[in-house]
Amino acid sequence: MQEYLKLLEDLIRLRPVTQDVQAVNRATELLHGYLSGHGLHCTLEELDGRKILYASNVPGKNPDLLLNAHIDVVPAAYESQYEPEIKDGWLYARGSSDCLGNAVCMVKALCEAGPDTSIGAIFTADEETGGKTSKYMAEAGYCPKRILFVMDHWSQHNICCAQKGILIANLTARGKGGHSSAPWSFENPVDKLMDGYLRFRATWKNPTAEDSWHSSMAATVISGGMVANQIPDTAEMLLNFRYLRPDENEEILQRLREATGLEVSIVETCPPVTVPTDAPELKLLQESVEEIVGIRPGFDRMHGATDARWFVALGRPIAICGVEGSGAHAKVEKVNLDSIDKFSRIIRRFCEKLNQK
Repeated sequence: MQEYLKLLEDLIRLRPVTQDVQAVNRATELLHGYLSGHGLHCTLEELDGRKILYASNVPGKNPDLLLNAHIDVVPAAYESQYEPEIKDGWLYARGSSDCLGNAVCMVKALCEAGPDTSIGAIFTADEETGGKTSKYMAEAGYCPKRILFVMDHWSQHNICCAQKGILIANLTARGKGGHSSAPWSFENPVDKLMDGYLRFRATWKNPTAEDSWHSSMAATVISGGMVANQIPDTAEMLLNFRYLRPDENEEILQRLREATGLEVSIVETCPPVTVPTDAPELKLLQESVEEIVGIRPGFDRMHGATDARWFVALGRPIAICGVEGSGAHAKVEKVNLDSIDKFSRIIRRFCEKLNQK
């Protein structure tokens, strides 16, 4: 495990923040050198200057089990977060849980895979800003024969098979700006924006903590105006929706236009993920987890999004899972080092079972 721990620490110190393409590429190159040096079949793809690594223990793009994790991270909360600190079996650092610990777990599983197994892994480069590199790889033909593990979620060993879709919409109010001392002479778009948003909010019911598996809405960014004594010509607001049904985003947009009376444009959208839980491969995964950690996992759902969204169209079972960690995007982020070893053993045990079917 010590060798993989060093790899994890080296990746963290490279600071592969999504917006720093060269830093993310250096992390990709480090993994490429490590895996090719261990005899894995490696291919480097590229999208918009971002390098994407695929590695497998068999030739070709279609292993039985395909693993996916991203190696880009969000910026650190403070400078020292880029320097790993180990305490009581946990490694504290930016990206340790989301998602470099998972990436190193995939490396370990690949390097220690048995000769009769078929495993491939995609290390993507921009999940934190939408995951175009995962979408590119799915469209380029990287597809499992049996099942995909998206290594980006910890839920008490449970297997996540559903996640909400994302719709980010921009509201734009237009008016007539001028000097703030004579508001009667102008049409204030800030007022129009607030009034429109409040009309829509009155029609929308957010879920509760006790009953959260419903579509949600959050206002996240408001912009407009430049100085305190000037009424602007425009004002804007971003709304972040998480929705359940594949066609629900269009319904939300229509409701938004009708209730606010404002201009509505799409900033980002991605589909929800719902995977049937009766696939035999998922049963094998349940058995593998139980054999390694002594816990029979159930099935779970998540409100956030992962790169599973880009692989749904491939028509294969998907399990969203990963190593134990917490504090993603937070001031204190950590990964359980023992869980990296345990989940790599789960992967290898799963492949042994898959090979027997």
